[in-house]
Amino acid sequence: MAFFTARILAKDGGVIAEDIEVWIQCFRIGEAERWAGSLEVPVITPLTQSTYRLQLTDGREGRISHMTTQIRGENIMVYFEGRGALA
Repeated sequence: MAFFTARILAKDGGVIAEDIEVWIQCFRIGEAERWAGSLEVPVITPLTQSTYRLQLTDGREGRISHMTTQIRGENIMVYFEGRGALA
């Protein structure tokens, strides 16, 4: 997995979390490009929507299509999947 710095954006473009460490693996299933990874944010981060946008500091971004969360001490561990190119 590659390591990036990123931000999470809500559907309306509002910033949910910024300057977070993200680990991402890009892969292909047949002709479909996909990516998955994990990140950790403070437990006070409002993660109540079903989809978010992930924006990497290198300018690439994509829509998180599936997200699973787990409380880990004072943080939330987020495992996510995205479909399509991370462009």
